[in-house]
Amino acid sequence: MATLREQRQAVPSGRLRVSMPSDLANLFLADTLAAFVAMHPAMALELDLSARRVDLLGEGFDVVVRVGDLADDALLAARRLAVFTNGLYASPDYLNEHGDPQHPDELAQHQAVRLLRGNGEPAPWILQQGPNQWRGIQPGHTSANSPELLIRLGRAGAGIVGVPDHLALSDVRQGRLRRVLPDWCMPSHTAWAVFPGRKLMPAKTRVFIDMLQVALGPVNGENKNGL
Repeated sequence: MATLREQRQAVPSGRLRVSMPSDLANLFLADTLAAFVAMHPAMALELDLSARRVDLLGEGFDVVVRVGDLADDALLAARRLAVFTNGLYASPDYLNEHGDPQHPDELAQHQAVRLLRGNGEPAPWILQQGPNQWRGIQPGHTSANSPELLIRLGRAGAGIVGVPDHLALSDVRQGRLRRVLPDWCMPSHTAWAVFPGRKLMPAKTRVFIDMLQVALGPVNGENKNGL
């Protein structure tokens, strides 16, 4: 017969504190998060969508979703959720007016809507075509630290944007964005669920991470099959 402690561990309940990128939550996980809350009424989900890098243990988070390389930390564990591929996109109106670049060197003749890094500087564009690599920081009047905003600005014709393919997919299918330099790819980034590295994972943490893996599974399918 299961002990009271084992029963509590088996039934997802209690407060679950989660930090994740706002673009991931707003553009890709909103419906899934709503369904998760409805499925687990004994849980209280608290989401932190700030851009800052939170201290998982020091601030008492149960799960943090991070994109990119992880630092080694013996107190933390991680599970891979998805690999996001990235590319360049612009609106058809912008490309019809300014031309469709055929090589990365021609990007200098275009306006870029640039992604800001944590240090406040625009991230360089790194493009790969087989063994060939091109790198540069593009001219542009607009920069932002939100891929969601970059998508909106690119759709409005502000310039060329470098964003995750899965965020642009809907606009591409609806004809509001077009892939630029489709034979060149930007580096991919891995999304991880990071959590305290204790031996026994609480049920609330386990079911949430399982949900994330199911929800982000199609991203890996898109990456494999392309746009």
